[in-house]
Amino acid sequence: MIRITRMAAAAAAVIVSAAIVSSAKAQYANAFSPAKLIHQAQTSVPIAGNGTVVIQVEVNADGSHKVTHIIRSTNLADNKAAIDIANNSTYRPQHRGKTPVTGFYDFTIVFHGKSVASNGSMIVTGASAPIDKLIHAGKYSQAKAAVEQALASKPNDPTLNQQLATADYFLSDYPGAAAAFDKVSSISKPFMQVAAQSYAMAAVKLSPTDSTSAVNYAQKAVTLAPSGGTYYILGSAQVQAGNAAAAIANLQKARSIAMAGAKTDVRSRINIDSALVQAYIKANQSAAAQPIVSEIMQLDPGNTTVKRMVGNQYLAAGNEASKAKNHEEALNDFLTAAKQGDKDVAVTGYASAALEENDILGAQKTPPVPNDYLTKMKPYADQALALNPNDALANYAFGVAMAGAWITGGKNKEDFKRQALDALNKAKAEAQAQGNMSLAFNIDSFIKANIQK
Repeated sequence: MIRITRMAAAAAAVIVSAAIVSSAKAQYANAFSPAKLIHQAQTSVPIAGNGTVVIQVEVNADGSHKVTHIIRSTNLADNKAAIDIANNSTYRPQHRGKTPVTGFYDFTIVFHGKSVASNGSMIVTGASAPIDKLIHAGKYSQAKAAVEQALASKPNDPTLNQQLATADYFLSDYPGAAAAFDKVSSISKPFMQVAAQSYAMAAVKLSPTDSTSAVNYAQKAVTLAPSGGTYYILGSAQVQAGNAAAAIANLQKARSIAMAGAKTDVRSRINIDSALVQAYIKANQSAAAQPIVSEIMQLDPGNTTVKRMVGNQYLAAGNEASKAKNHEEALNDFLTAAKQGDKDVAVTGYASAALEENDILGAQKTPPVPNDYLTKMKPYADQALALNPNDALANYAFGVAMAGAWITGGKNKEDFKRQALDALNKAKAEAQAQGNMSLAFNIDSFIKANIQK
């Protein structure tokens, strides 16, 4: 057997998992939030008695407002008091993402005898009131500084922690926002939407490095706001965490919601499909993945991301099979990766297949002969080099094949040795130029162990 140091084939491939979830921020950036009541005013107008009055208030983008009309009233005598309250209350305009836009707020005012009940919205008082104004004025850094100062004496105050979380969210510190919301036992209604978005975006941010926390936050986002977007983020996090079965279930939900939504854009559909393909492959359900891949290519014929992603998954599977000494399975995985249509993945796949053939030849009962290396290993290396003649791994594979033919031929084929050394030295130089010192060291070790010993 020709001694080689087994390379991690997927290390040479391009990682694309982060790209699958990168659009989530864009999806949430356009989220719609309706106009809200900031402060419910008192009234000096006499209250007639029990009744409920619903008033429509037009809230402009700058926060100014006007009462447009009474939607309904159960006690007409209470209408003047209700209008007075609506006129003197303050409102947060509706938002499209972070942009305030003009919209309407339906203000329900309930009268009990001679008093006015809260309409269920949170009325901010005390130390929280000026912080609330800073947040609604878009002064998030100032709001954060103020709320942190207030929390020093009231670390468990639920309103202050939710205000801190909101400031962190709008400052794009999503893990910080999620951690602050976690300190609250029950999230108040006015903070529900920003909490859901904070958890979702924290999951996206943490998924590549802390999949456990990402899944936890994504599950909370789904609980607060079940939607195609949150199921997509949860499924993507579960893919990264290695829970392919759960990921498939949640990504199928996301896909169903997306398919049912007439306004779901093509990019969102592709992102969900791509994550689902990744989950299917990790679950060894390649047949289930193929129709989804075909759908992606129909939606976007020029898509290269999905080809690379699928290819990388097969490269990773090949590495695992090779480590387990399931060489035929590994060879099949590497060749399948090479056929997915991405050039860079194909180079790595064919080069890895060539190196896997070396392991197969070394494991067979009869000693290999020169023709084994020339007909079984070299053709895969040739295919890799045809795609990229300067690839380090491809040149390494070709050098190993020619060295094998030289060694098993009684070392009387000097041309085989020359071709082996030329390819191996080129591979070493390319690896060094790319900063891949591990590959360069392995190539150097192979030369010394098999050719220059």
